[in-house]
Amino acid sequence: MQALLHTMSSMSATDLASLLTARTLQFLPRLAKYLVFFLFLVQIRSWPFAWHYRVWHPVFVLRGKFLAHRITNIFRSPEVRRQRNLEWLENLSNVGKNPFDLVSVYKNWAGPDDCDFNLHLSNSSYPKHLDAARFKYALKACPTFFRVGGWMGLGATHFTFLREIPMFSNYEMRVSVMSWDNKWIYIVTRYVTKPKGKGKKTQQVKPAESPAPSAEAAPKPSLHTANGLSTGTSTPAGTSSAPNPKALAAQLLERPEPDGAVLNCLSVSEIVCKIGRITVPPSLVYAVDGFCSAPPSTADVKAYSRTNPPPHWERVRALRGDAHPNADSPSGATLKKLREFYTHGWREVPEDERWWEQALSGEVEERRLKGLACMQALRKGMEEARTI
Repeated sequence: MQALLHTMSSMSATDLASLLTARTLQFLPRLAKYLVFFLFLVQIRSWPFAWHYRVWHPVFVLRGKFLAHRITNIFRSPEVRRQRNLEWLENLSNVGKNPFDLVSVYKNWAGPDDCDFNLHLSNSSYPKHLDAARFKYALKACPTFFRVGGWMGLGATHFTFLREIPMFSNYEMRVSVMSWDNKWIYIVTRYVTKPKGKGKKTQQVKPAESPAPSAEAAPKPSLHTANGLSTGTSTPAGTSSAPNPKALAAQLLERPEPDGAVLNCLSVSEIVCKIGRITVPPSLVYAVDGFCSAPPSTADVKAYSRTNPPPHWERVRALRGDAHPNADSPSGATLKKLREFYTHGWREVPEDERWWEQALSGEVEERRLKGLACMQALRKGMEEARTI
């Protein structure tokens, strides 16, 4: 060690700098490799086809469960296998449930590849992950529609950013239906985070006073998530019988989460159901998968379920032909009849006999109209913006 120090002390400053530079350059390639590998792992969710995997993951899981079910019955007779397979597929339908009570939860976290330079979830990352959450809900709500070759197209998406989601935070995307009309289904996605700690109340923090900028300072841009909640008063725009968009939208924003989670962002998507190029009414899609209103409170009837199906469920089974567990035909299960009813058969049913609309009457119809008023106000505003 002393000899090394003596040698270095006898060297000139130029020779010493050259030696240190040469030794440093020997380690730089190895350090660069580790750094590149680390960045490659950090961006794993942005790798090629990673988005496709996230979107199609519910399909892979569902098909895997069905394959496992078929394997468990592989040694049974063909008739028993067919019976159990059809029962398994029919159990995917939400028989007896209220469509507004179905909530699909998609869990995620704000990774470095999804965040911006403010160290919170970038505004562009909200729609990036919305596709997977929305598809998970669609597959859970309408499995029969997808089995006959149906698909759902996205018409529009609207976002309201309320609070930022910090980097590395866990958050949930809670997807549910808001309303529907003759063509569009309006899907609401609530981005929520759970407060840290129990019993802690959110405190309002006063913004710190920033020093006055210098007259010679260069531009310093900054992007933040603004609070989308409306506070204070506004100048009245005159009385009108038309629905107030702000008041209707506030009903969505002010609705508390059942578990006390914090609402960070609200998204509304417009989805259309298609088979080929033909549009299928949303009410028919929901009713065929078992959704319905609860029985009248005055009637001495138990709540609808798979063991106590709603009245319209026998019509659905008739449309499925022999593709249901109680069919008499031993083989050749097909959904051709149901597909034809989806595409054009429903048009031949008189309006006063459309059982799918009757199944979704009562409380479901009241909630549908309430949500539809909010969406009509939003669509009107977007359509008027086109003329500006």
